[in-house]
Amino acid sequence: MKRRLGICVEGMTERIFVRDVLTPHLAGFGLWTNTLDLRGNVSLDRLADILPGAVGNFDYLSTLVDFYGFKRRGKHTVDSLETAMVQLVSEHLRHRMLPYVQRYEFEALLFAVPENTVAAIHGSDRELRAMFEVLRSCGDPESINDGLQTSPSHRLLEIFSGRFNKPTHGPAIVAAAGLTAIRARCPRFDAWIARLEALGGQA
Repeated sequence: MKRRLGICVEGMTERIFVRDVLTPHLAGFGLWTNTLDLRGNVSLDRLADILPGAVGNFDYLSTLVDFYGFKRRGKHTVDSLETAMVQLVSEHLRHRMLPYVQRYEFEALLFAVPENTVAAIHGSDRELRAMFEVLRSCGDPESINDGLQTSPSHRLLEIFSGRFNKPTHGPAIVAAAGLTAIRARCPRFDAWIARLEALGGQA
């Protein structure tokens, strides 16, 4: 019997990724996955309205939201936001919660596969070099920061002169590259996927 996994997603990009990439993958681990779309309105106050009621509808509940777009996050870190989310639900249900906050944006994952990204957007060698330069300066995809004009999606928009479209290109590039390639370059993302795989007991 498949276990029910709910994933509370930030918006369209994440919802498409879960539908087209993550759900088929996790089905092989005995999980039936469904999404709850926050439509870009992500804050602890908003999640306090959603998570306590949603957690009872699934065997497990996770999240896929960006640190960059998290509203009124104050001095929270990525890790402390995840801890705060668990504490939003009743204590006896907290074992069902496996929140995940993407550092710093979903689009960071595309920097794990520069060649796939450039090919999908019909880019040039110059644009490929620009992606590698961002990686060189930041160290790895998950360290590309969340400044106003330096978040992963802003960098992609600049590199590709506005041709990059988040919901159109993002999930499709991840699907084409494959989770294995993304996970190899993004250890935090990899650890989240591994936790979800383990829920089904088929790993």
